[in-house]
Amino acid sequence: MKHLYTLLFTLSIILINPWGTSRGEIWTTPKVLIVLLIASLNLSILWQNRKAIQIPKSWKINRLLWEIFLGIGLISTLNSPFPFLSLWGQDQMGDGFLYWLLIAIFTLSNSLILKLRPELIRSQVKGILMGGVILAVSIFPQIINWRIDYTATMGQLIQDNVLVSSIFQGHQPIGLYSHRGHAAFVLVVASVLILVCRNWGWLSVKVTAVMIIPVILALLLTQTRAGIIAVMIAIAYFLYQSSTAKRYRQIAICTVLVSLLLISTVSASRHIQALYQLNFDRKTLLLKNLTSDRAWLWELGLQGISKRPFLGWGFDGFGIAYPYVLNPHHIPKVIYIDNFSYDYLSQDGELAIEPLPTYKAHNLILDTTVSIGILGLLTYLALLGSYLFHLIKSPSQGIEAVVIAYLVFTFTWFDCAQFTHLSWSILSLADINSQKEKQQL
Repeated sequence: MKHLYTLLFTLSIILINPWGTSRGEIWTTPKVLIVLLIASLNLSILWQNRKAIQIPKSWKINRLLWEIFLGIGLISTLNSPFPFLSLWGQDQMGDGFLYWLLIAIFTLSNSLILKLRPELIRSQVKGILMGGVILAVSIFPQIINWRIDYTATMGQLIQDNVLVSSIFQGHQPIGLYSHRGHAAFVLVVASVLILVCRNWGWLSVKVTAVMIIPVILALLLTQTRAGIIAVMIAIAYFLYQSSTAKRYRQIAICTVLVSLLLISTVSASRHIQALYQLNFDRKTLLLKNLTSDRAWLWELGLQGISKRPFLGWGFDGFGIAYPYVLNPHHIPKVIYIDNFSYDYLSQDGELAIEPLPTYKAHNLILDTTVSIGILGLLTYLALLGSYLFHLIKSPSQGIEAVVIAYLVFTFTWFDCAQFTHLSWSILSLADINSQKEKQQL
């Protein structure tokens, strides 16, 4: 059973479908199916041991919060202009209502499994670490040749800078994900967990070095500033609360300095080519390049929230709201929303197509609110707060640094079905609330 959990958690990070025809089929669906298998395995074990299960009060509170969150999400989905899209989520993002229902089942069942059999946490963490190292190794060949995407059409182009799999040259290295930002978050989780496991005595110094060097190097090579900042803050938090902080202080300082240098270099050299086709002044152009034009996305997100403040537009709501807020002087009749475009009736009654640059506002607060409204946001924050509070109080000291990394990372990023389960797998440790249970790990 231990080896099965290790395998499943590893596959939840590295599994892809090379023969898929879209980003969702290649990178999202395989990972979601593994999460579904884990949740199913959890439920099977819990059913077999139902008489031995002791349900803590914190679990009941979290279940209630999940029920409220999903209830609001269901109402938002039914009220959405595109309920089917809200139900399933956009192809690549995959985080529609059904995905969050799966995450709720996965998290709640995993909490009870780990309380029933605390020794399985080591197997699950081992799987995440193995997946993180494999992901790191998969990134290095892509630095040499950007056409490597590990799909059946690897190396084939539809444009000079776009692969048949729809991956742009500027998105590489992606590892085993559809975007380097997604890969970066998984590497952040692996980096922090390696230090936590070392602090718990699960890894020797030699094994720690062998694992963390390629993972950190791969993270730096993704040039994802959100990931680099997230790992810096998470490690700083971990060292601050850890009794072994002094031992690693010099290493941490060196890592921070190298990371700051890389962030500065990436920020100074980043250029979004599409911006140069528009008539922006030099100062505005510099700001948009430095922020990857997040300010514009956040502004649109706020406009979307203002139109549907309480229940939102449905899951992946930024993409649904985008056509309605792009031009405040004309609200189009949107016929269909695709992965990268939407169809609508123009003012003269003819069918027209416009590009849809992203389904996300690139901020957790904004994306949650534009999707399921203020009511959904408050419930989601209550969920995170409840789990984090109990996790900090639990004997699993230091592992909450992964959640800190998640919160920092999603300040300029978003939830996605390719990796969000990793955060909730860590949060599911919150119900291990006795030292006796911790000693069984």
